[in-house]
Amino acid sequence: MSEIRMEERGRLTLPADYVARHGLGAGTRLVFEPIEDGLALRFARPDARRAYIEVTARCNLDCAMCVRQVWCDAPDEMSWETFQAVIEGLRAFADPSSPSGQSLRRITFGGFGEPLAHPRFPDMLTLAAGLEVGMTLTSNGLLLDETMAERLLDAHLDTVVISLDTVHIQAYQQAHLANGVDRVLDNLRRLQEMARVQGRVPPRVGLEFVVMRSNLEWVEQLPDLAQQLGASFVILSNLLPHTPELAAEALYDREEPLPLSGGWALKVGDWLLWGMVRAPRTKWGDWRRCRFIEERALVIGWDGGVSPCYALMHSYPYYIYGRLKNVSRYVLGNVREQPLADVWSSEEYVRFRAKVREMRFPSCVDCGMACTFAEDNEDCWGNVPSCADCLWAQDIVGLWDFAGRTLVLCHIWVFHRVKTQMWEYHSLEPVITLRSPKEPTSLDAHDGENHLRHPNSHSPL
Repeated sequence: MSEIRMEERGRLTLPADYVARHGLGAGTRLVFEPIEDGLALRFARPDARRAYIEVTARCNLDCAMCVRQVWCDAPDEMSWETFQAVIEGLRAFADPSSPSGQSLRRITFGGFGEPLAHPRFPDMLTLAAGLEVGMTLTSNGLLLDETMAERLLDAHLDTVVISLDTVHIQAYQQAHLANGVDRVLDNLRRLQEMARVQGRVPPRVGLEFVVMRSNLEWVEQLPDLAQQLGASFVILSNLLPHTPELAAEALYDREEPLPLSGGWALKVGDWLLWGMVRAPRTKWGDWRRCRFIEERALVIGWDGGVSPCYALMHSYPYYIYGRLKNVSRYVLGNVREQPLADVWSSEEYVRFRAKVREMRFPSCVDCGMACTFAEDNEDCWGNVPSCADCLWAQDIVGLWDFAGRTLVLCHIWVFHRVKTQMWEYHSLEPVITLRSPKEPTSLDAHDGENHLRHPNSHSPL
């Protein structure tokens, strides 16, 4: 803890050890923000760790539960020029020689469309591979034919997450796709076999499943299916209902736990992986956190618009505990108009991340006032947009792949011969906080680095 004093003309001098430790110098940008008990200086630097890219808002399926059924946006696909601007913008986060060092760890191709439906997706993947970071694909798997599989392997895609649930099966039938499930499963098996024959490391495979009242009995069968497919994880999410009919299918207010079975063993070379199911919470509680903010993630829509999360990347209605809520898209900038690093380090974006990180929002679900603010995704504290009743922040909805923090939060165990270790992933956000004299005076700044820690240790490994 270090005490500093105000100098003439409102100047503050930070302790020399802080300046040296965090690489501060003349010209370093800090965003000033008044807080309840003092002032905060927040770093404004290009340190995003993860990018979610929606290369298209179009899909080859028409699932009944999808937000695309009700959203207010016109779906389209990302132009090649916009994608080039995205990748060029991400270089600022992937450059080890930059003042902040290389922060970008992973790109996820997803959003609310089917990435493989974009005619230039293989070229996009090749261009993105030049950033030399982890890459995840979320897909329904129908278009993962042999040619596409070859391109994925060439680009060193390391994680494939397949959406597979009863709603997708219904969509196969509506699209008159004979044996749709078998087709998806065969595509996955062929991808892994091609990697084995070519002597390549196969992409890690995971399954996504949206749990509803009508498909609850499927949950117990998922570990067996995952083991047969060589999938190392299964991600369950509650349904985010967009219509009154689907609201009746929601499971997230039940007392009974989901019917989960144990994990499964997977042999990968000389290693034995223990696969697990990542289950959502089923009850609203006072514990809230945003994984997008904790992961230092940004979301880029098909038109180049930058949003802080999936929940705010489109405009659409949904129902939460029977109450209608209308979400408006929240865009902090566009890669076609300004560098991505400038969007990320803008004052508005820095302040928004700080607000969400500290969850400076009321809890609308716990409030009995039944006001109209929440209907338009606002709140009585003046926040627009508001995260006051965000189901993602409750871990009730949301599909998270296991590449990074969620891998460890789901307690994936790795066994090698007789040695067993479990690792936890921790993220520290950079912030300098100046407290008022009423509280213990402190000036602290986290280094903003991720650390791997053993659960019984308090020291980074």
